Amino acid sequence: MLVEGTNHALVKEVKNLFNELGYIVVNNEPEIIISINSISRTIKKFLRKYYNRVIINIVEDGSAVIPITKEHLGGAFIASIIADALGSNLILTSPTGVRGLYSVEEFSWLNGLNIHNKDPKIIKHLNNKLLKDKNINIYFEQYNENYTLYEGYSVVDNENSADIIITNDEKIITYNNKKNKLILTPAGISIGLNYLESTPLEVLVYAIKMTLKSLYILNNRVDYLIVPKNTSKDEKIYALSRFYSSKIIYVKMNYENNQFCNNLLESIGAKILLKEVKRAFGILTCLGIKNKQ
Repeated sequence: MLVEGTNHALVKEVKNLFNELGYIVVNNEPEIIISINSISRTIKKFLRKYYNRVIINIVEDGSAVIPITKEHLGGAFIASIIADALGSNLILTSPTGVRGLYSVEEFSWLNGLNIHNKDPKIIKHLNNKLLKDKNINIYFEQYNENYTLYEGYSVVDNENSADIIITNDEKIITYNNKKNKLILTPAGISIGLNYLESTPLEVLVYAIKMTLKSLYILNNRVDYLIVPKNTSKDEKIYALSRFYSSKIIYVKMNYENNQFCNNLLESIGAKILLKEVKRAFGILTCLGIKNKQ
């Protein structure tokens, strides 16, 4: 993430905000650009070079936040975090955003899911259907984990009437790739976690929830819970696993390393999205994506 602009105090405030949430703030090759400037200057400076990245404009006095690109692909979520923190007006311009709806891409991410068959024609068709009918049908196949529904989305008990199939069964994924349906699968959301033995369970539950929320994943599901091997006999880990429907991965770690939590994720080959953050009771959390082997 790159944060820059003319209001240096506001630049510092926004950088601190995202640092505290665990975002990796960089000076070059950003995946997300936050520009504190006039809209025209932001567009002139960044749009041509970074048209395929998330670009967000904050007006110079901080009164409004506007996603310039990829609003329905994460831009609205990042802009919402900023607007909430600054008390700014959030200005959305995408067809779904204006109507207060979540696009199918946003619905997927809110639930910690990945679009398996990213067919632009199917995605466009479903987003148009959402706008027109407010009726996207979802069918769950071999999937009994947590999920959250939003306006315009409903569950059906018949695959034939479904627009979206949510599954983690490889055979079903292969079969339905030939159909005109969107297939969503668990994204491999991975939480690295380290804590003191005396930490209450409810505090651990909250720490993980806040870590997910920092990336705007609002579903209580974590695919992989990555913890030090010395916690293998702690009942709290099993309780967390049940609450978040997680697979536990134990890792033998070097406690002298400064980036302890990040190394938990790196040890399983996960891509780090949120770096190590220290939370209440000294809890360390980080978040990444682990691809299926």
